Amino acid sequence: MRRVVKVSRIRIIITIIVVVLTTLLTGCTGKEPNEIAYVVALGIDSTDDDNYKITIQYANTTQISGGASESGGKAGSEIVDNVTIEAPNIYAGVGLANNIVSKSFSMSHAKLIVFSKEIAEKGVKDMIETLVRSEEIRPDVFIAVANTTANDYLTSVNPEMEVNPAQYYQLIYQKNQLVGIPDGQLREFFTGLYTDNYDSILPVAGVIDGSGGNSQNDDKGQSKDSQNEGSEGSSESLDSFESKSSNEKDENEKEKDAEKNTSKYEYDIKNYIGGETTIEKKNKAEAIGAAVFEKDKMVGELGEVETEICKMLKGDYIYSYLTYYNNDTPDIRITVKTTQQKKPKYKIDTDKKTIDIELYIESDLYSLPADYNVENKIEDFEREVANYTSSTCTEFINNFTKKYNSDILKLNEKVKYKFLTNNQYNWFKKNVDWSEYKFSVCTDFKVRRTGLIVRE
Repeated sequence: MRRVVKVSRIRIIITIIVVVLTTLLTGCTGKEPNEIAYVVALGIDSTDDDNYKITIQYANTTQISGGASESGGKAGSEIVDNVTIEAPNIYAGVGLANNIVSKSFSMSHAKLIVFSKEIAEKGVKDMIETLVRSEEIRPDVFIAVANTTANDYLTSVNPEMEVNPAQYYQLIYQKNQLVGIPDGQLREFFTGLYTDNYDSILPVAGVIDGSGGNSQNDDKGQSKDSQNEGSEGSSESLDSFESKSSNEKDENEKEKDAEKNTSKYEYDIKNYIGGETTIEKKNKAEAIGAAVFEKDKMVGELGEVETEICKMLKGDYIYSYLTYYNNDTPDIRITVKTTQQKKPKYKIDTDKKTIDIELYIESDLYSLPADYNVENKIEDFEREVANYTSSTCTEFINNFTKKYNSDILKLNEKVKYKFLTNNQYNWFKKNVDWSEYKFSVCTDFKVRRTGLIVRE
């Protein structure tokens, strides 16, 4: 009997606690939804007086919630508003902007932080720490570097398909599996900044000027001509120092490499960076290519093709559509959907200073001329594309390490198992120079589905 009474009392106490907690948690938070302005993106530019120009882009909830449909629909830029203010830091700018806008800013739904190129080259450590400290900023918020200014990029955003501006940024910066956009999030960047295990690459955000920009590759593919041209007026492009690496090889070595990796095929794709495409559309803002960092400082840019290669080498490549052309028959284009089902294998010899990388690429045949008989040429196509991919990736990573002291492939992490103690590993990280290593990439390229009609 006593046991029953005791259990009943416990149940009563638990019930009271639940009721009290429910009341507290569901009570008024102090602000109604219509009193809040939800920030979807922040742009950060520098000024002449050591302050920052903060561009706050927030959702126009009136248009999103129904005002747009009632008035017959509103164009993209009307679903977001922008306010720009000078301030010593991000949160001082948000605080000052609250005096201008009738609603209170909330950054809990922010999807994008854009730094100007000038700020990125000087270093973003202080601002990254500020963002990480915030209890409002989510760790998965995307970070990008503007090819012009952050203000120009955000004020050029004019979503054509998405009514929700937060969803627009989410989708744009998530589709890195289809185009040359790296996955740059606050959490990942911060981790690389403070672990010394790797460096980061971030998306490049640009504004289309309608002229095609200063594209690094106006000819077909990632050809030899395109690799000798750099991006003018910007951080030195990887393409501009190909000759430096090539000159270091003697002629015999060049001949051996040429025999080993000879291929008739090349990419039929231009090496664009954000703002350089020739696309005609209302939304002039775009993200493509990558900004290369050494810790917290931007040191250069990669084009779309180079970013795709980088993703292959990192094992972050999911799938995309690649078009190849044959130098002997340049009018023939073969388009395949390529996937990377397995992570690349790395064999690192710290004594010989060599790194061998094995890539595994699979593809489905999607497009080719109707009168082109590819059935008996699949094996030749696989071999030649494998050779071309191997030589292109080998050239890229060797040139990259000669130019930058940036560990974007996370080589430090891959070699950690070789050391018995953390002290040995830390000493290696501090003293290693990856530019002294010779990289060699071998590609296993297979066409899984040809799409051919089988006849008996």
